[in-house]
Amino acid sequence: DDPSHAPEVATHLLRVGFDDLRGYLEGGMETWETSGYPLATLSTISVHDLQSRLATDGGKTFVLDVRTEREWESGHIDRAIHVHGGTLQQRFAEVPRDRPVAVVCGSGYRASIAASFLQREGYQDVTNVLGGMSAWKSAKLPTVKD
Repeated sequence: DDPSHAPEVATHLLRVGFDDLRGYLEGGMETWETSGYPLATLSTISVHDLQSRLATDGGKTFVLDVRTEREWESGHIDRAIHVHGGTLQQRFAEVPRDRPVAVVCGSGYRASIAASFLQREGYQDVTNVLGGMSAWKSAKLPTVKD
């Protein structure tokens, strides 16, 4: 909502691989909403709910881990697939469209961007994992290393 935040936001976007920034929304989301433009929402899930889903859905949920290689190697959710967020624009075809997708990163910020990108590409069942791997590890949920 505040143009003075643009440099900080740009820095965050650059860090996750979005380097073709063309501007900002003057007046912020409130102006967008009051102008009657369409909005999309992003589903979220807690790490506990994700763990329950993974334990009961017979492998249906596709867990997409968008962290860096180093973060991935430090431990990840069993059966997760690693695609660094900065390469997702080139590799999103590796993510199935016919399964629910749960996107995880370190804390949830990068995953929300990646999940939003997938939605923009037409994915219907995409969820951001709240708190990311920080929350997963804090909850002492199991991780694996390759």
